[in-house]
Amino acid sequence: MSDPFPPSSIMQDPLPGNTPRSFHPFQTDPHARRLLDHPDYYPIGTWSRLPKPTGEDGLFAGTLATSTTIPHCLTLRRRELPALPAVAPPWPAPTADATAGACPADVFLLLDLAAPGICGHPATVHGGILATCLDEAMSLAVTLYAPPPELDPDSHSPRGKLYTAQLDVRYKRPVSAPGLLVARAKVVARVARKFWVRAQLLQEDEADPSRMVVTTDAMAFWLQTSAHL
Repeated sequence: MSDPFPPSSIMQDPLPGNTPRSFHPFQTDPHARRLLDHPDYYPIGTWSRLPKPTGEDGLFAGTLATSTTIPHCLTLRRRELPALPAVAPPWPAPTADATAGACPADVFLLLDLAAPGICGHPATVHGGILATCLDEAMSLAVTLYAPPPELDPDSHSPRGKLYTAQLDVRYKRPVSAPGLLVARAKVVARVARKFWVRAQLLQEDEADPSRMVVTTDAMAFWLQTSAHL
């Protein structure tokens, strides 16, 4: 079992290059390779993939970490984080294009999708799994802006007490499995303990494999609770 209490620097320290399981199979995919080689991002450990004795993250570290679900994932974070606006953004209309709001991303989560454990239709990922992937990417992005010691100093988790209060998902295209799925997430505003986050899922375009297309858009509202709760 992995160390259940990694240092808070898990969100900051680069992932060592001698961890082949973390980078496989992304090194051989051209779309993933471009992200791995991007100078503005670097790989870090994925906290929610570490098993914990409390049962926290059991879904992503256990249920969705098998050979028929999502056997591999890798997190890339932005090197330099911008200052966040302190004004709540408008909630986007259902038909609005979220691409501008999600770029440049604070976090990329690379997901190696397998089958049939995450499928709702043949070779097609269940919408609930896609919402989970978006939520996980968002949680990592929010954590970058709310690290210890700002959070509960008694907590060993770099996330602290952070919760999704609202998640609005717009499904635009089906997602195929097996295959590579890229989640990108960006915190667009923060007011005290409130965070607004945009995220998207991207997959290779079947008509033009040289490019990635947005399959799913999302906007979320996150809350950071006080330490005594």
